[in-house]
Amino acid sequence: MEFLMQRIWHSSVVRENEQYLIAKTSYLDSLMERMAVMRVKAANLEIEEAWLERLGRPGDMAESREYIEGLKGVEAYLGSSSGLRAGLQGIKDEVERSLFNDTVIAIVQAETFLFRERGYSDAVTYSQAWEKFYAGSCRYYSNLDRVKTTWGGYIGNSGREITLFDRGKSQQMYRDDKGGYIINGSLIDSFHQVSTHLEMDKDIQVITAYGQLLRVPDAVCRESGQQMENLKGQLLSGMPKRELARLLGAGQGCVHLIDLTYDSVKTLELYLNQG
Repeated sequence: MEFLMQRIWHSSVVRENEQYLIAKTSYLDSLMERMAVMRVKAANLEIEEAWLERLGRPGDMAESREYIEGLKGVEAYLGSSSGLRAGLQGIKDEVERSLFNDTVIAIVQAETFLFRERGYSDAVTYSQAWEKFYAGSCRYYSNLDRVKTTWGGYIGNSGREITLFDRGKSQQMYRDDKGGYIINGSLIDSFHQVSTHLEMDKDIQVITAYGQLLRVPDAVCRESGQQMENLKGQLLSGMPKRELARLLGAGQGCVHLIDLTYDSVKTLELYLNQG
């Protein structure tokens, strides 16, 4: 077996003070090192300032910072994809752009501990609002009649005040003895733990696919792991995320499992295109 590529992400959201949050995603792969940073207003999640750190490698370890003026004033939240795209037009590298999306996802997760700033009287009210807003979007919110643990019950009575959210992701890609590919993905954050495993033949057709949801809000979430079977026989390279999400159950699947598997697709493409 031959090791081919590794990718690692770390996202965090920290309260700078009562008014602002600092959210960032650090990224390393076999080719580059980057960091996307946002300074965000806690009350409305509006981006006050955003920048991209480009970090060198042995031989040229220089670092540089590019401020992303187009993101100022954009809400770092669900439904802001058009604003993010417009604000990131000057960033041509797809991986660099994706780091800002990862950072927004982290901010959305951190909102659990910002419910008062976001206009909710208590955690229960916030949890109930999400049940309406997010209904039908994933396995959990599509099966609320079967869910035994509410989001508020999963989090517990005590919240966080400073370090609001942490997430780590990784991808490792290998070539097997038959010339095929193996990609292992993992995600672990303050609320979830998910892993994926893909095996493809030398023609990049999936022969084995499975996923595990090790730490989730409710047992109903784990059922979405069965959707990985739908990837068998598929050619993943070049597959749009919308099509991948459909294969993995869309609203009856797990968004974290879909994101992690899509990271594997992009890992495969990065390796195939790096020459």
